[in-house]
Amino acid sequence: MTQPQTPGQATVLRFLGGTADDYDEVVAASTGGLDAHWKHWILKRMVAPRHVLDLASGTGILSFLVLDRFPDAHVTGVDLQETYQAVAVGRSLQRGLTERTTWVRAAVEDAEVPAGRFDHVISCYLPKYADRPVLAERLARWCAPWGRVLLHDFAHPEDPHVEAILRARYERWLETVRRERPYWVHCFEGLYDFVRESPWTEDLPVLLREHGFEDVAVTRVHKGCAAFVTAVKP
Repeated sequence: MTQPQTPGQATVLRFLGGTADDYDEVVAASTGGLDAHWKHWILKRMVAPRHVLDLASGTGILSFLVLDRFPDAHVTGVDLQETYQAVAVGRSLQRGLTERTTWVRAAVEDAEVPAGRFDHVISCYLPKYADRPVLAERLARWCAPWGRVLLHDFAHPEDPHVEAILRARYERWLETVRRERPYWVHCFEGLYDFVRESPWTEDLPVLLREHGFEDVAVTRVHKGCAAFVTAVKP
C-alpha cells in the first residue's frame, strides 16, 4: 500500500516516517523505560500462545519478546511501514526465527491474515490511530474461539494535577528532541494533543462487545497515562 487510506494511517506515516533506525532507543527514552513495563504487562497475561497476531508490530520489539518467552509460539506481525518491518525481518534472519515469524506489510484495516486462527491478538500503540469499527470487526474475524485480545496505548489522565505534570514532562522531552534528535520532531509535535483527543478507551470496548467479545475490560495504569483494553472471543 503506497497511499494512506484513512486519517489514522496518514497520521502514522506523518508521525513515524524516517524513524526506524533508532525507534527502539527513542521509545524507551521517551517513556522513561515504561514501554518495557507495558509490554511485559501483555506478556504476563498471555496463556500458552501458539498463534499470535501482533498488530502495528513495528521493529518487532513485542514480537520478539513473545518469541523469547513462549518457544511454541508463532508470531504474525502486521505493520504499515516498510522501513520498520525491514528491521523486524532482519532481526528474524539474524536470530534464526524465520520459521516462527510471518511479516505482513499492510495497514491493520487492510491486512489479509487467516480468519479464526489466532489465540492471541496483541498490540502496542495502535488503538489511537486505528479505524476502530473496522478494527473491532477484524479482531472478531481473526480470533480463534477463546482468543484473547490485549491492546495497549497511551491515554490521557483524568486527574488535572497528573495532566499538568505529564504536559510539563512532554514539553521538556520535546525540547530534548529538538536539540538532540531533530529528525524526530515531526513525531512528537502534536502527539500529546492527538492522544488527549482520542476516545479509544471509550469507544473500543463498546465496539468489541457489539462484536460478541466477553470479559471486555479497560485497565488504566501509571495514573491514567496509559491503558489496556482486553477481551476474549467466546
